[in-house]
Amino acid sequence: MEYPTNQRVLETDFYPYLQKKLEEYTDRLLAMAQLPLVLTNTDLKRLFQISDSTLNRLVKLGDFPTCWYGIRGHYLRDDVLEWMRKSDADGFREQMRLLRSL
Repeated sequence: MEYPTNQRVLETDFYPYLQKKLEEYTDRLLAMAQLPLVLTNTDLKRLFQISDSTLNRLVKLGDFPTCWYGIRGHYLRDDVLEWMRKSDADGFREQMRLLRSL
């Protein structure tokens, strides 16, 4: 009975998985880099795949980035991406649930 060696396991299982994950990560980075410097409400709806009403609720959350130079419906891309990095998905879901109940 032949047992797979560590090298064979790496080549057949781990390397293809790692390659796929790296490609997905690269695609996400490229997509973020191609976003405009200032995001509009339309950009945010497309990015988050949400409706107008959900976007309005999202913007009302206290920790969402403020409007760019006070122009309503315009947000600095880097602020939004930083907010996404810092956001807690479970906490966000709870805040959205609370907003819907109002």
